[in-house]
Amino acid sequence: MVGGIPEKSFGKIPKYLHMLREANPGMHMFYKTDVDGRFRFLFASFGQSVRGFQTAMRQVLVVDGTFLKSKYKGVLLAATTLDGNSNLYHVVFAVVDSENDRSWDWFMRQLKVVVADEHSLAFVSDRNASLCKAIENVYPLSQHGICIHHLLNNVVTHYRGKRLAGLIAKASKAYRVIDFQKRFQAMCNISPTIGKYLTDADVTKWARCQFPGFKYDIRTTNPAESINSALRTLREYPPVDEYRFLVRRDTIDCLVDLDRRTCSCGKYDLLKIPCRHAIKAGLTVGRAPSSLTDDMYTTSTWRTTYQETINPIGVPEDSGVVPDDVWNANVVPPESRRGA
Repeated sequence: MVGGIPEKSFGKIPKYLHMLREANPGMHMFYKTDVDGRFRFLFASFGQSVRGFQTAMRQVLVVDGTFLKSKYKGVLLAATTLDGNSNLYHVVFAVVDSENDRSWDWFMRQLKVVVADEHSLAFVSDRNASLCKAIENVYPLSQHGICIHHLLNNVVTHYRGKRLAGLIAKASKAYRVIDFQKRFQAMCNISPTIGKYLTDADVTKWARCQFPGFKYDIRTTNPAESINSALRTLREYPPVDEYRFLVRRDTIDCLVDLDRRTCSCGKYDLLKIPCRHAIKAGLTVGRAPSSLTDDMYTTSTWRTTYQETINPIGVPEDSGVVPDDVWNANVVPPESRRGA
């Protein structure tokens, strides 16, 4: 009753996208349905994010998908990078029914509308076959690297190569070709089978000094995984409206009202400091925990308490000019009892 009927939410998609475009000129948004009107794909990119990527970011896109947990499931696809301060910078996202050839190819073609294919662009991903195929078909000029973390996991899992993982990692990080060859050959001498697997995986995709483009220091899909991790619990929270959210927990569901600063758990109401439910609800609409806290707890309010100065006496005591009634006042100490 509070969250609404999921089926009706899909009917609101066209209106929602239109209102987003009105609020964000230059936004690229597209959704696709089957012939019977059933939802298939949705893609969104904010012009501000794309322009920021094109003008100020390392030209490396980390792409990955993560499962949604709503009634109709689906997969969230995302392209993320790092800014000059190594902070996560989200570029575009899409919602599709599943990770397959059709969805990844559609995602890449929509991405190409806002991010052009060129030699200076690089992608980093896991070894998802559909994704690799889509990058090769849609972005033939760009370079494609694979996540060294996923590669090492495969070596450990399928070839019992745990003792060689450190040597492979060092080889992948080498800046000089001679250093790479020395470490890689040492590893191949220990396990020719693992050496063949890594060679077949294409050395130019995972070794830093062999990569034909520029990956800077982005060698894993950690940026995308971090975005997925941040959204892991939030993907389950349906908003009631702009300010109220139903936050599902293990034992109880909590109704959070960000405008009135209340939560049915009771903590937010009494302390006026956001509880964990309010914090997670706030993150879904981009509100930092500090903005949900009562003004009494803020730095600016704290500073106003001490912004006025208490001045000392400016002249010696016998030089002060005081009224006669003050001068003649006789104040004696209170009566007191002598101690034992």
